[in-house]
Amino acid sequence: MKISGYSFLLFCASFMGLTSNSCAQTLFINEIVASNNNDQMDEFFEFDDWLEIYNTGGILNLSGYYLSDDPNLLTKFQIPNDPALTTVLPNSHIVFWCDNDNTTQGANHTNFTLKSGGETVFLVNPDGFTIIDSITYAPLAADISYGRTCDGCPTWQYFNNTTWNADNQEIINMNGELLFINEIQTVNTNTIHDLQFEYEPWMEIYNPNSFQVNVASYIIQANGVNYTIPANAPTETIIPAGQFRVVWFDNDISQGAMHLNLSLNATTNVKILAPNGTTVVDNYTFGAIPADQSWGRNVDGGVSSMIFTSPTPTASNTLFVVPGAAVKINEVMAKNVSSITDNFAEFEDWIEIYNPLSTSINLGGYYLSDNPEIRNKWQIPSTYPDSVTIPAGGWKLFFCDADLNQGVLHANFSLSNGGEYAGIFSTDGFSLVDEVQWDFMGGDTTYGRQYDGYNNWIQFTTSNTVTPGTSNGTNPNGVENVMSMEFAVYPNPSVDEIRWNTPQNFRLYDVQGNLVMQGKNQVFADIRKLASGNYFVVFGNNKGVKIEKI
Repeated sequence: MKISGYSFLLFCASFMGLTSNSCAQTLFINEIVASNNNDQMDEFFEFDDWLEIYNTGGILNLSGYYLSDDPNLLTKFQIPNDPALTTVLPNSHIVFWCDNDNTTQGANHTNFTLKSGGETVFLVNPDGFTIIDSITYAPLAADISYGRTCDGCPTWQYFNNTTWNADNQEIINMNGELLFINEIQTVNTNTIHDLQFEYEPWMEIYNPNSFQVNVASYIIQANGVNYTIPANAPTETIIPAGQFRVVWFDNDISQGAMHLNLSLNATTNVKILAPNGTTVVDNYTFGAIPADQSWGRNVDGGVSSMIFTSPTPTASNTLFVVPGAAVKINEVMAKNVSSITDNFAEFEDWIEIYNPLSTSINLGGYYLSDNPEIRNKWQIPSTYPDSVTIPAGGWKLFFCDADLNQGVLHANFSLSNGGEYAGIFSTDGFSLVDEVQWDFMGGDTTYGRQYDGYNNWIQFTTSNTVTPGTSNGTNPNGVENVMSMEFAVYPNPSVDEIRWNTPQNFRLYDVQGNLVMQGKNQVFADIRKLASGNYFVVFGNNKGVKIEKI
């Protein structure tokens, strides 16, 4: 008796009670694009996420099979019966658009999108529980796919040239693309930090082309010593068209693909070599550079170079600097399980921005990013200013879900609760407004300022303390708690008196904000008559220290 591919899969599932991998597998998730900017348009002229399935068996209508990105809901999307769109031929491919447009755009459009930050995708048998194939992918760069090295092969790789509905194969220009060493800083103490918040020597690479360039497999050479950029981290090695990328000379390759095992301490010549190892893409020579200044081309990719007293790593050397308003990142949630839903009733990561100013601030044109080395990662749209304007003393939530089709409050990246970074930058795409970094965040917990705009950050761990879109609470005295040598208060706790280093005008408040003591040009305060408890001692510059009277 002849068994069709469809019947054979059902037979394997029912007989073995296992995934169809226990029998001869004929269907494979073959290639994935989770961040489609300019790669391939669907039939509605939209750049949407997609996944490709490869069939090594007979003619098969995938109607009734399931696709999912949720291990707890394998039946998330059942492929409808539309043979023209859901039938795959032998040794051929079929593509499904993961765009959450299944109700309006056809049987080959799913009810979910793919996360550019990485997740697991499943192909499931019509029984709803037998997993035919699955793939877990790491963060994906725009217009880069993650696919099997060859159709149906067991090994996976990144593809610069995606192969939508075609055989998987990589095409590399071994002679390299046009790139420029654009700017160099040899002594960096406060210009730009990496993801580890370390200030290291750096070199900026400029891509003048009208297409993005992945510098994976290119070679950086400093005084004859080579470093080959790895090919397994495209989110770090892609340089978008007309954009810039920083390379760190910190001798710490454990920190990422763009951290070189090279030094700039005594370097006077740096080269970029093509993947063939011989073609010189660019050759740059420089002399002594003052600390915290840079040496760079006077125009991006230009012939002449100069000293920059205000370096512009990750941005144009001709940048017109536009400082941003003094808004604050106030609270961050990186694993939203059941806390608050967005406008599509989805539980997504979010960043809360607080406006401490007395006037409203339109954030249209500002940038949000999860990487200090890519400051212009997502620009807040200006199309609906009312939606992105924060009133004086107010808050605004931005959802980090990589779902740009869901509105102007949805960024093109997601957050990691295992530790990450978030920053807001001004309309020039470079000038830092505010930033925060965290190590770990549990589900439905947040990392936020102890009070709105306050310097001290804490974990909010319960539903009644997580405050999306509302106040984190107000310091009862409207002061920042600082601990520096200038304002060190001792002993703390104290029984009878507290002292500080230099004469100061001071005010002493209880935790309800009541003024209980004040003095001028003093170096101590007598607190013997005060009741036991916590107080704030506030100095003339409106900064103070929390103390305890025992």
